[in-house]
Amino acid sequence: MDSAVTGLIERLTFRANPRYELVPADRLAEPDAGDAGEDVYGVLRPRRGSGLAPRSCSPETALLFLTLAEPGRVPVFARRALAEDGGRALARLVADGVLEVLTDDGFRCGRAAAHVVLPARSRAGQGRIAELSVAALRYGQALTPLPAPELAGRIYGYGHQPVSPELRRRMPDERAVDEYLGGTGGGLTALARDGGWAETTGGAARLSPWRHWSTGADRRATAGPGRSEPTYKLYVSPSADAMPAALAVITGSLARAPGVTGFKTARHVAGICRPDKIVIYFDRLDDLREGASRIAGRLDGTAAHGVPFSAAVTLDGLVSWGADPPREHPRATSWRMWVAGRLAAHLVAARGERTDREGMAPWRFALERLRLSGVDTDTWVPTGGMWGEAAATT
Repeated sequence: MDSAVTGLIERLTFRANPRYELVPADRLAEPDAGDAGEDVYGVLRPRRGSGLAPRSCSPETALLFLTLAEPGRVPVFARRALAEDGGRALARLVADGVLEVLTDDGFRCGRAAAHVVLPARSRAGQGRIAELSVAALRYGQALTPLPAPELAGRIYGYGHQPVSPELRRRMPDERAVDEYLGGTGGGLTALARDGGWAETTGGAARLSPWRHWSTGADRRATAGPGRSEPTYKLYVSPSADAMPAALAVITGSLARAPGVTGFKTARHVAGICRPDKIVIYFDRLDDLREGASRIAGRLDGTAAHGVPFSAAVTLDGLVSWGADPPREHPRATSWRMWVAGRLAAHLVAARGERTDREGMAPWRFALERLRLSGVDTDTWVPTGGMWGEAAATT
């Protein structure tokens, strides 16, 4: 339990944000009702000129919102429930503008209340990953005039290096890329085959930026539709010049590793310049750790690129990992794209807010708000209960 946040429940004064009105679902026009289910009381509808976004509202939140129409302490009926997660649910309600908290500057919410409800403590990763993740967030902050979907793409792609004229001359087409990555006369195709891998890209995926390789059809089935467990992915991020040597290690040592299901790598020269240029997939986290230990030492000294918002295996950013949600999850997407999307949404929410003090920077606000959704923003290690909590809070 986070005692710093839990203390808010006991001692501070809150009120329902008067810029919202609470409308029960059965009083909404059909387009406004959306896909409200039994666990949705209604919608918090922004009043004209508020600049807020509409939000669905659970029965519990609706009761708290109605109770705090008159400013006061958190009511007794809500204290225990709000304390169970260390006060993070209450902090989310303030950070997202549903409730306001009384500060020295009056009632405030969002970034203007961040100094009260969002203690700035996240490290944003370990080693080189932390540097890259903070840089990506600062870059996103500078681009916040962009709408959230486009901003998410920019954050996700941060660190993609320009394709130099030299690289373009050396690799003008896919065949040249294959030859370069293989470092041999037979190219990557022969290198992977000799290591026990079978290419599974297929002709239907010609527009994909990736080439896919598998250890066998029996294992490929574990990554199919309906998979109920997360997909664990190991990122290997060497510099463009070091990719052939890195792929030689990967293809030569991982095909028979426990739990490995396949890997993918760049098809075109532009993909060689992206951070997450080699991705290896595993069934289980323990298998990923075993695979990482097999290759990390052999890659020691390799020039690293580094993947923002991934969990570091090596502090130079060369090897890191993540976990995509189960495919049955309602927000199933890639780990880093999901993180980038949430950070972009929080950055957009923070822009344009009037604050009476300089306070927390928007990039820091986005990082700390993401922590409230169950993401470990100190390490970017996906936690066991993260996906369910994220689905309920974002």
